[in-house]
Formats: sequence, C-alpha cells, structure tokens
Amino acid sequence: MKISTTLIRAAVIAAGYAAVTILIAPIAYGPIQFRISDILMPIPYLPYFGWAGVIGLTVGTIIANIVSPYGLWDMILGALSNFIGGLGAMLAYKIKNKNVGMLIAAMIPVLVVTFLIGFILLYVMFGVPFILAVGGVFVGELVTAGIGGFLLIKRLDKVLGELSVE
Repeated sequence: MKISTTLIRAAVIAAGYAAVTILIAPIAYGPIQFRISDILMPIPYLPYFGWAGVIGLTVGTIIANIVSPYGLWDMILGALSNFIGGLGAMLAYKIKNKNVGMLIAAMIPVLVVTFLIGFILLYVMFGVPFILAVGGVFVGELVTAGIGGFLLIKRLDKVLGELSVE
C-alpha cells in the first residue's frame, strides 16, 4: 500500500474515532465507559486497514482524550492501549482459522484497554474502586470492541472480499 493511501486511511480512522468519542463524551470517559468508537478497535485485523488502522486508532485516541477528565495520563495510556490493541488485532490476522483470528482480534483490545485504562489509570492512579474501574471498562469494551468490533470486521471482511473479486 502506498504511503499516501495509508495516511489517508489513518486520517479518516483517527478523525472518525475522535469525533464519535468526543460526541458521546458523557459516556466515553470514566469508570463506566461505553466508547462506541471502540467498535473500530479490531479493524487493523483486516489487511485493507492494517497499519493505517493501528495509526488511526492511536492518533484518534490522542485527539479524543484531549477533553478527557483524566487529562494527559488518559492521552498517554489511551494511545498506548489502542496502539497495543490495534497491533494485536493486526497480528491476529496470521492465525490460520479466520473465525478464531477475528475473535482474538476483537478480544485483544478488550483486555488491553481493561488493563491499562480500567486497572492502571482508573484504579491505581485515580483510586476508583476496583470493581467499578475494571468491571465498568471491561463491560463497555466487551460490548463495543468485543462484540461490535467482531461483527464489524466479520462484515467488512465479506464486503472487502466481494469488492476485490469484481
């Protein structure tokens, strides 16, 4: 993929991620977060997105977390979690069984975000009660990145496959 194509895809993903997150700010930040934009977390699994997805998710998180009530720490840990989660999703493509690969691609971001945001940021750094911090982030991520993300990459895989045949 040409650098310009990668940058354009990354920019679109970053802009979409940041815009949706900021738009739903009351439910996007905090111990009980339902960050709808995290449905995009597993898209680096698909070769069409790959590194553009990883970069877009990382940059989009930095932009979105400028307005986070947890400030600079959320920008840093959020970007790190989305970078690691996106990279893990991208590497899951190497798993031979496509359904297992997609499932792992959707679950890696759930676990990474739960640990870095729920446990480290909210529980350790900001003293939010453990069950609220870790449980709240886990449930939100499971619904968005886990279930929603899995369904999204499953559908996009089919659509992108059909486009390349024609």
